[in-house]
Amino acid sequence: MAYWDGSPAGNDYAFVHVGVYVSRIQQQMFEDIENVIEKSYPEQSVIASLQCIRLLASEFSQGVSGSFRKKQFQQAKDKFYEWYEKVHTKIPSKYREDVLKSAEVEFERFEQDVLKINKGE
Repeated sequence: MAYWDGSPAGNDYAFVHVGVYVSRIQQQMFEDIENVIEKSYPEQSVIASLQCIRLLASEFSQGVSGSFRKKQFQQAKDKFYEWYEKVHTKIPSKYREDVLKSAEVEFERFEQDVLKINKGE
């Protein structure tokens, strides 16, 4: 990558910063999910965090692909389902199905839009 480039993340400095942002989102996401699982809270932020990473990847794919890989995605997905299984009865019934469906839609979009960049990793 060139030191200077006309694009927003077209230099090493910007590239590294995008990776740092993704790492921060990832760290906070995993801390939060452990907390809500442990305390059986009916709220979670995994899906919003994954969506933030996916949106960053739409503009800065290289910065994201270096910081968030298939292993981290699978861990987030597994933790979401662990959380959902534990607390789904605490979620108001009119939202339960929507919470699960929106998560599954985001998982699919993330796999298609972000992990296609990281094939096999």
